[in-house]
Amino acid sequence: MKNVRKLLLFLVLVSIFYASNTPGIKATDPTTWVHSPSLKPNATLGTILVPPSDFYEPWELDISAEFIARKLAHFLFFGSVGLLFLLNLKPNKKAPWLASVFAALFAFTDEIHQAFIVNRDGRIMDVVFDSLAAFLFILIAVKIRKKRSSIIHKAKDC
Repeated sequence: MKNVRKLLLFLVLVSIFYASNTPGIKATDPTTWVHSPSLKPNATLGTILVPPSDFYEPWELDISAEFIARKLAHFLFFGSVGLLFLLNLKPNKKAPWLASVFAALFAFTDEIHQAFIVNRDGRIMDVVFDSLAAFLFILIAVKIRKKRSSIIHKAKDC
């Protein structure tokens, strides 16, 4: 079972990397899902991370199907990342926090990666959103674990 969890985590991380590496990908248009990566000319960590870069610009909120599909994909994929990190750690009190940190670090590196790709951008807002999604999935998993453990203990006491 451990190997299955590790494989699932690896596959989700690779899937996110691939999607981030695809120029001009649109969540609502499958024809854009397969393209060769293309790096932005002159992009460096400095041009990405030093303010005032686009990395710190807020989202342009809209209610288009594309925006909603992208954010839903972010939520589900990074929630899964958080949950899979948690499931791959030894169960203890630190595991949820470690899983949250690992997921947030991956979200950060993913957004930096996107900032290097043509027709893509990386945003700190996405790092925050992705990290919150991971944390929420982890929190739900911890609550379910506690509830399950409580039910098992009660059944043993009977």
